[in-house]
Amino acid sequence: MIKVININKSIRHNTILKNVSLSIKTGICVGFIGPNGSGKTMLLKSLCGFTEINDGEVWVDGKRIIFSKTYIENAGIIIEQPPFINYLTGMENLSILANIQKKITNEDIHQSLYKVGLADAKDKKVKEYSLGMKQRLRIAQAIMENPNILVLDEPFNGLDKKSIIEIQELLLDYKTNGVTILLTSHDDRQINYLCDRVYELNGGELVE
Repeated sequence: MIKVININKSIRHNTILKNVSLSIKTGICVGFIGPNGSGKTMLLKSLCGFTEINDGEVWVDGKRIIFSKTYIENAGIIIEQPPFINYLTGMENLSILANIQKKITNEDIHQSLYKVGLADAKDKKVKEYSLGMKQRLRIAQAIMENPNILVLDEPFNGLDKKSIIEIQELLLDYKTNGVTILLTSHDDRQINYLCDRVYELNGGELVE
């Protein structure tokens, strides 16, 4: 269960989030829509503990999330671009990230690359990856530690039509297996296909 209670976020007197409250049950997919600058990414950062809110509370599975003190756990996250090293291979990049928590094996990494369609490119340097391949690598990074929650900011950016369909089906499979998914997208088709609930952000305010 994720609970957001009256959170506010301002930067230099500009209101980014205004009295945002919501509850998200485990095992559903929730979409956030709205124009650029509406606060979607900032809301996801707040949920993860990646940015400081001015006031309000964020709770995930009974644990309060507080910037620089406590962060979301058991989550796979795509918010902005992870620091992939271009001269290393996709497999090497994921191995470095996996070594931080030491929760998974090389076989788990192989499986995540297979799931996103990068098994044949795992030994290719990231600098040789296309934009779509880099996006699939980000998704592989998000799922590789078998998270309970996926927080995905524009996960379909850079993907061609075939890849979008494959990733949609992958996310549906995760949802079927009880993973909670939060995502943003500029494409209503993806939101409508995947999401059980949709919220719109406009001027920092949230509307279901």
